[in-house]
Amino acid sequence: MAQMLVLMHAEKVSVLDIVKNLSKMPYVVDVFPTFGRFDVVAFCSVEKRDDVGALVKRIASLQGVLKTETLVEI
Repeated sequence: MAQMLVLMHAEKVSVLDIVKNLSKMPYVVDVFPTFGRFDVVAFCSVEKRDDVGALVKRIASLQGVLKTETLVEI
């Protein structure tokens, strides 16, 4: 099992839509909007480390997501 945080910069008008879409996505355990350097944070858990890349690419492709930074638990 691999756990990670995906930190996102987003278009301001899209933040709540991104949160709503992420909350429906498999492997996303929790998601919330934030103030500060990042606009959205998603806590995710996948079965294998090999699945991290595919999930991050899927998140990064959501409409309104401008940039992601991923912190993977070691």
